This record gives sequence, structure tokens and C-alpha cells, in this order.
Amino acid sequence: MVGCLLTPARAQTTSTLLEADRAAARRSEECGFACGLGSVLSEGAFYLHHGMPIIHGAQSAWSFLQAQDTLLSHRVQWQPLDARLSADATFGITWGVTSVGLRGGPVRFGRYISAWQREGGVWRIAAHVQTALNDAAGVSRPDGWRPHPLPPLSPGGGIAPFVEADRSFAAQAAREGAAAAFGAWAAPDAVLFGLTELNRGPDAIRLAFAGPPSQWQWEPVGAGGAADGSLGFTVGEATIRRTLPSGGEVITRSKYLTIWAKLADGTVRFLVDGGNGR
Repeated sequence: MVGCLLTPARAQTTSTLLEADRAAARRSEECGFACGLGSVLSEGAFYLHHGMPIIHGAQSAWSFLQAQDTLLSHRVQWQPLDARLSADATFGITWGVTSVGLRGGPVRFGRYISAWQREGGVWRIAAHVQTALNDAAGVSRPDGWRPHPLPPLSPGGGIAPFVEADRSFAAQAAREGAAAAFGAWAAPDAVLFGLTELNRGPDAIRLAFAGPPSQWQWEPVGAGGAADGSLGFTVGEATIRRTLPSGGEVITRSKYLTIWAKLADGTVRFLVDGGNGR
């Protein structure tokens, strides 16, 4: 599904974006996930791997993924369900479903989001997250490997509205709770990744947060997008505190990738949101 009416030129550009996504998926199936994803990461990409802090930089992500023995032995595939382009066609996003498993063995299913930047006519991933890719207990850190420090977040130019929206979104969640905030900041056709389902639209997203009381805190640490400010992303770190019926508390630390769009009325709302454990 493509989320807007397309002129022939935009349809062609969207087609090249989808083909870049599908080509990376084919390489993942043929030569492994590190090969497939690593072949399309931009130099300053943000990669979100379950059980790890945010990894910054293509080389750092590649080195890390090459050391994940469980992934090297698994077949990782993905299929895009949606693609969007910025108004200036320099930035795009894809999201869809994934499958991970031993060849001929059981398969688990998840979802992914990729934010893409067009560099010299070539699409490269600026940020990527998957769910159900791995178990946190199975993560391996290569000898001597350390995540590169994240660059300072300098929200200027076209990305400033997305960083401001993310921070306002977080402030509302702290004041009024996650249900109210997620419902208020969701675009009419927004998608939120749940544990086992996709929640589409503000009402469904608001209902996804029904349950025991919880406190949400998060902060963006990276961002990117089109220079024209029509489409972009933020990545950040979150802490969720849930109160148990017994009175105890469960604390979950996670990280997220949120895709933002400027709507026709000029407001900024999120289109897709997903994350994994930190």
C-alpha cells in the first residue's frame, strides 16, 4: 500500500524505494542478515537491536551483526507492507512483516521499520528496527567492540519539528498517560506495533494502552528526515514503569523508532512507531 496519490515521477521513485527494500531482503535470505541489512546502511545509520543500546554507524552495526552466531545460522526475511515518500522525494520509509527461523525449522514473525535517505540517487537506510529478531539473552558482543557514542542531537533545519513533536509527545504522556498521548499524536492512518498485533488509527492505538497503570518517560537521542520537513524520524530511549496488582513495580527499558509526517493542515503527527528492549 502506498500512502498517497502519486504522480508518474513519484510512483517511479516509490518503486525504486520498494525495490531497494526487497533487494536487501533477498540478500538477507541469500547471504545472511548482516549482509542484507549491512549492504544498505548509511554511514551514520541508527540500528536498534533487541537487548542492546542504540547502535550508531554502518561499520559498528556491521561488526556487531557479524558476531551474532544465532543470526548467522537463521534465515531472516522481510516484506514491505507500506512505503511513503517525502514531498521532495529525498527521504522515504518502509515498514512490514518479518520472519526469522532455522531453514526448514520453526519460524517466528515480527515487524520492521526502515527510514531511508536517498544519497546520490541511491537509497540507504538511515534508521532500522525489527521486532522478534532475537532473544536478548543470545546477544554477543565482539571482543573489543563498543558502540560508537551517539552524536549530539542538533535539531535544526527540516528535522526540528519532529524532535519538538517527540518531546511534546513525551511530555503529554508524562502528564496524562500513554493512552491519551498516543491517541492525540497519532495520524489518522497511524500504525503502532503491539506485541502480537498492528494497531491502526488513533482510537485503536488509544485502546492498546488499556490495562494496569503505567508511567512512560522517553527522550529522543537521534533524528533525520527530508530537508523540506515533510517526513522524518526520531530514535530514542524509553523507560516504562508498570504498577502490579500486588503494589510492586515492573520497570522496562526500551528504545524506539518513530516516523513523523507533516499533515495537510501543518500539524506533525506520527505515522509508524515501533521499538525493542534496551
